[in-house]
Amino acid sequence: MFVQILLFIHNMTTMVFGIFLSAFFLGIKQNFRNSLTLLGFSAFEGILYITCSVLFGEEITRWCYALIIHVPLIIFLVVKYKYSVISSCISVFSAYLCCQLSNWVGLLMLSVTKSQECYYGSRILVTVITFFLLCRFVCHTTETVFTRETKELYVIGFLPTVYYISDYTFTKLSNLLYSSNKLAVEFMGFALCISYFAFLFLYFNEYEKKQEIRQYNELMQMQLSSIKNEIRQVEQSKQKLAILRHDMRHHLGIILTQLQIANTEKAIHYIKEISSDYDDTVITTYCKNEMMNSVISIYHTRFKENDIIFYLNIAIGQSLPCPDIAICTILSNALENSMHALNHMDAEEITAKKKWVRLTASQKAKHLLLHIENPVLRIPKFVDGIPTSNEAGHGFGVKSIVYYVKQLNGQCQFSISGNLFILRIII
Repeated sequence: MFVQILLFIHNMTTMVFGIFLSAFFLGIKQNFRNSLTLLGFSAFEGILYITCSVLFGEEITRWCYALIIHVPLIIFLVVKYKYSVISSCISVFSAYLCCQLSNWVGLLMLSVTKSQECYYGSRILVTVITFFLLCRFVCHTTETVFTRETKELYVIGFLPTVYYISDYTFTKLSNLLYSSNKLAVEFMGFALCISYFAFLFLYFNEYEKKQEIRQYNELMQMQLSSIKNEIRQVEQSKQKLAILRHDMRHHLGIILTQLQIANTEKAIHYIKEISSDYDDTVITTYCKNEMMNSVISIYHTRFKENDIIFYLNIAIGQSLPCPDIAICTILSNALENSMHALNHMDAEEITAKKKWVRLTASQKAKHLLLHIENPVLRIPKFVDGIPTSNEAGHGFGVKSIVYYVKQLNGQCQFSISGNLFILRIII
């Protein structure tokens, strides 16, 4: 009699476990209102199960368990909470898979104690504990997982779906699993293998997307920094120009005084100083494309600060044959690499050869050519035509150049000619 009571409690707790967990996996809020609704649906399912058992017997009801419990649950989740059929199915199958925790512990206790009371008692206890832990620590994760795209849901739900089908096929509807049938025993290994490869495929696709997003974010940060520097230069020029205009009356008075006393040389020298100050307020335009002009301006300033001569030959239009943001990333990384190489030249190398960078950019039809060269005395190591660096934190610039050129269906060539490092890019 006591075993029958435990069996009834076990069946009810397992059913409630599956219904509540299926809902919470999808992201249904764990509040009083939803709990009351799910409890009402559980009561309906329990009455339906008991009715079928009375009318058709325990054996037929066990065979039809999926039709009696799982199918109505999926329909309930779709109709009541407006979740997709595939998400609802995967959630139900995943909850079913979680039931196997109590099943294994129950079988373990049965094999040790040979007691049906311990079997059902341990299953009830493990079901309650598992439910609490999953609701507390896992459901918030599955809520995010089940909102993924349909193709990703197929991969995520493959394993619980295959397990659900195989468990019903080999244990509920037949005894193939317990008859030492090799096909049945090895099937889950086959399913796990397929699931693993599908997971790897999805994972690496997601990884590549995240890498693209990361590089794009870094590019946006660089662009923002470029714009800020450009704005700062403009503001400084405006401020200096305002001061010069304010002081112009005083400058003219001083020049007039020098001319009146026939001190021509001092007047000329003073005029040259004023002219030099005005030159510093001029915003240099290297090309018509604003983004490239901004990058060139910034590196022109940085090269000047590092005593690097910057030779320029720019012949491009306002509109480039490819996205401005990609070209600016390529150009920034190339110039950054040149500056890094030149700054690592020692005193003897600097004396032997001036530090300089030459940039040639030309545009013909729908193609853009970038040619960058700078002197080097330490030849870098090349792997598959790509220069590599063993220094920590370096080498990413070259990878970024190769990546974006490839994305734009262009070509890039790194080479050494004498003591010159040369980078040619055609897009």
